[in-house]
Amino acid sequence: MKAINFRIGLLILAIMTTFGMFFFKLSIERAKKKAQEIERVESHSYKYDNCVQYALVAAENGWFPCYNCGTVDSIYLYKNEVWKYGKTCKGENVRYANGLPAKLLVFEVEFEGTEKECLIEEKKKIYNYPNLPECLKRNIVLIRPAGNKIDR
Repeated sequence: MKAINFRIGLLILAIMTTFGMFFFKLSIERAKKKAQEIERVESHSYKYDNCVQYALVAAENGWFPCYNCGTVDSIYLYKNEVWKYGKTCKGENVRYANGLPAKLLVFEVEFEGTEKECLIEEKKKIYNYPNLPECLKRNIVLIRPAGNKIDR
């Protein structure tokens, strides 16, 4: 029965992606986890007032390490596609004092605010990543960007 349901799911996915109707829906568990993490962030006080939520994006087309790709360890990204979302209150030069984690990545500030605001923004972007056009066009669904090992 599970094999039949899986095949039906694959058929529906193929039809939806063929006709441009695909929209990744968070599982109930991931939606709950996202809500709990944001609630936890909102309930704490944080130290810093001047932080940034950033993305590490591909500066050029190429292969990049992938921590969420199952059995393969790299993924091909096109220029300007997101590899990782993050938050720092100390700036790029301190956060990545030894250089960015992969060649051909650039640090782009996407949001500025308090530490709390930046953490919430980071979580929203990580959890909503599967719905970005760059992710939807792939043969595999990544639940988070290739460079985010966990949901933060």
